[in-house]
Amino acid sequence: VTNPKAKLHAHITPSNYSWIGTSSGVRGINLNYAVTQDQSSAELYIDRGRDSVEENKRIFDQLYSHRPQIDSIIGQDVSWERLEGRRACRIKISVPGGYRSPESDWDKIQNNMANAMNALNQAIAPHLKKLQLGA
Repeated sequence: VTNPKAKLHAHITPSNYSWIGTSSGVRGINLNYAVTQDQSSAELYIDRGRDSVEENKRIFDQLYSHRPQIDSIIGQDVSWERLEGRRACRIKISVPGGYRSPESDWDKIQNNMANAMNALNQAIAPHLKKLQLGA
């Protein structure tokens, strides 16, 4: 199914992983679709590399400082996951339904994921341009 709203990932070929992603335009900050058995998501995944734990957390904190504005633009529940004790951070919008959902629901799930990704990208993009990044 081709969704005209899902242009961010139109050039991506599916793989064996449970997610697909593309760069947000900032190194190490990706826009991913993820699918599990019963849930799917659109997410901003922050992981600038093996030696970047502190920088990942700083980037997350900079975005988190704009949370009220970002959440307001998105207009649905947003999960802000600093992922303490792990290298990466994530900002995620969950969508009901996953790969175990009836195939007849897949179009709706995909549409909901594309809408969530578009809202996430629209809300986050202006703040990514203003990030204070390390070397």
